[in-house]
Amino acid sequence: MIKTFCIVLIAVTIGGTGHVLLSKGMSTIGDMTEAGPGMLGPMAWRAVTNHWVMLGVALQATFFCVYLMLLSRAKITQVLPMTAMDYVVVALLAQAILGETVSLTRWAGIGFVTAGVLLISRT
Repeated sequence: MIKTFCIVLIAVTIGGTGHVLLSKGMSTIGDMTEAGPGMLGPMAWRAVTNHWVMLGVALQATFFCVYLMLLSRAKITQVLPMTAMDYVVVALLAQAILGETVSLTRWAGIGFVTAGVLLISRT
């Protein structure tokens, strides 16, 4: 179980970092949901050529490979909830890299998720 938990920590660090880098890259592209049809192509091109987006995609692909490894050794009902630990990684990195403010209420929610992960990891 310790080995599985260590692999989960590696996975959530990789995945959480990927989420933050995707956000960093996409924030420079603009709001694609508000763009007109003529702007979607150029915006998509800027996204796929943005180095932050590409690094985020690579990290997400790596997370997926590690996730598949986890599924080969543990039950989905254990693995999937444990990957929710990426909320901690995302909150910390969003503050450090993106300059986002994480409210006390959000930290409390992340604490509840973490407590749930610890409970699940004991079963």
